[in-house]
Amino acid sequence: MKVKSRNRIIWVVPGIIFLASLCAVAQDPISSQYYANQLYMNPAMAGVEGITKVSLGYRNQWPSAAESYTTYHAAYEQYLEPAQGGIGVHLVNDRQGGGVFNTMSLDAIYAYHLKVTRRLTVTGGLQASVGQRNFNADGLVLPDDLIGQTSTQLHGYSKWYPDFAVGFAAFYNNIYGGLAFHHLLEPYMSPTKDPNTKLSRRYSAHVGAMIPIYESRFGQEILQLSPNLIFLQQGIYQQINYGLEVVFRSLLAGIWVRQDLLFSYGTAIFSVGYARDKFRFRYSYDTQLSAPDLYIPSMGAHEISLVIIFENLHKSTRPRAIKSPKI
Repeated sequence: MKVKSRNRIIWVVPGIIFLASLCAVAQDPISSQYYANQLYMNPAMAGVEGITKVSLGYRNQWPSAAESYTTYHAAYEQYLEPAQGGIGVHLVNDRQGGGVFNTMSLDAIYAYHLKVTRRLTVTGGLQASVGQRNFNADGLVLPDDLIGQTSTQLHGYSKWYPDFAVGFAAFYNNIYGGLAFHHLLEPYMSPTKDPNTKLSRRYSAHVGAMIPIYESRFGQEILQLSPNLIFLQQGIYQQINYGLEVVFRSLLAGIWVRQDLLFSYGTAIFSVGYARDKFRFRYSYDTQLSAPDLYIPSMGAHEISLVIIFENLHKSTRPRAIKSPKI
């Protein structure tokens, strides 16, 4: 059963859950392609490839719902020799409930690169951001409206807030890993400074490797295996993401699992990708492994990322490039 109004179409059950989120601590949007959007995961990743590139991304969560959750992101990054590190600009737009909540953030990032040895490089990143959250209650159907009552009153608002993050990463041969801490100030996302609208601090830890597989007779690399593990915590919510990706020439295929530490829910993520010298593309689909406590139609998600490379390193500075995931 659907309930319709002039400006919003909301399922009764998801609508109640969505309104309940007004009383929940704010959370960041979910992503399934962490290394395609590496500035979002860790500011210390800025410029690690040593190239100038633009990244674009789109995610549609619950695609069959009347008002799905959609997230857009765009990023620019490059390595600067005079700054001995990478710089980046990152823009995120997250729309919930068809625009009932609309959140945007603009991040400016600098990451210092320190080459400790020929094989070991460490980086440290700092991110300064400005965010805006809009709440539009026009046409929103409330539970009280369904039974002929109008006691619940919601008013729209727009709130700007500053935000900061730091991150650290290390790269040794084909192994990489890092830590990131977002929302250091835990800003409020509403004008009233309701503690339930505080943007909780997000903690991230990630580790992975790129393992070449060689043909024994000729000693040539035929493919590459990339196992990865990512842990996230924001407020009381924890999740662990682990998966394996296979790279064969210009093609990539991978499977990941996302779950909480109590194994109360799980999501499988299937992805395919294609990469050339100037162009990289990746598509992934999330499918639910375990039934939730409350059924919501179409719990899946589509995600697409595109990376365009504008400038490669000059031959004299090519050793600056760090081995890291491409998409």
